[in-house]
Amino acid sequence: MAENENVLVPEETPVAPESPKPAKKPNKFLAGLKERCRKFIVNLKRRPMNIAFAMLIISSVVNLCLLGSFAQIGINTTYSGSWGGLCVFVNQLFCILVLMLFLNSFPKRAKKPKIVQLVLLFVFLAVLMGLDLYLFIKWGSGYSADLASGDYYDRKEAFQKAFPTAYAGVLVHCILTAISTVLIATYPLYGKLINKINTKKVVEENKLSEEIDTEEDV
Repeated sequence: MAENENVLVPEETPVAPESPKPAKKPNKFLAGLKERCRKFIVNLKRRPMNIAFAMLIISSVVNLCLLGSFAQIGINTTYSGSWGGLCVFVNQLFCILVLMLFLNSFPKRAKKPKIVQLVLLFVFLAVLMGLDLYLFIKWGSGYSADLASGDYYDRKEAFQKAFPTAYAGVLVHCILTAISTVLIATYPLYGKLINKINTKKVVEENKLSEEIDTEEDV
C-alpha cells in the first residue's frame, strides 16, 4: 500500500534588504581649515621669503613697542653722552626702512630679487644688530655706575622701571633681527623643502553604477 504523506514545508519569511547607511557628512569647519592650510602652503611655495618677511615684521613691531622704555634711557644724562639717544633714534628709523627695502628687494612679479636693494637690506640689518649690541653693552656697563651715584636725570623711578624692559628688549630685537637675516639669506634652501610638500587637491569621484535591463521580447 502506498502511503500518501502530506509534508508541510514552512515558507521562508522574506528578509527585508538592509537600508544603506547614510554617508557621514564631512565636517565643514575641518574641511575649510584644511583648504586654507593648503592654500597657505601653496603661497609659500611661490614666495618662501614671506617667512623671513614675517619674522622681520615681528622684530620691527617689538622694537617699536619698546620705544617708550628706550626713550627713558636715551634721555638720561649718562647715556646721552654715549650717543644713546641717537642710537635709539637710528634704531627705530632703520627698523621701518628694512621693511621697505625688503619689499623692494622681492617684488611680487619678479622671479629674481633686486641685487642692489638686497645688499642695502643686509647692510641695514647689520647696522641694526650693531646698534642693538652697542646699546646692550653700554647700558649694561653704565647701569651699575648709575646705581652707585644715583644720577638718574630727574625721573629716578621712571628710569628704574624702564631699564629692565629696555635692556632685555635690545637683546631680543637683536636676536630677532639675526634670525630674520638668516631666513632672508637661506630662503632658497627652505623654499626647496617647502616645494616637496604635497599640496595637490584630492577630488573624490562619484562612481555611479546603473543597472540596465536588457530583456528581449519573446
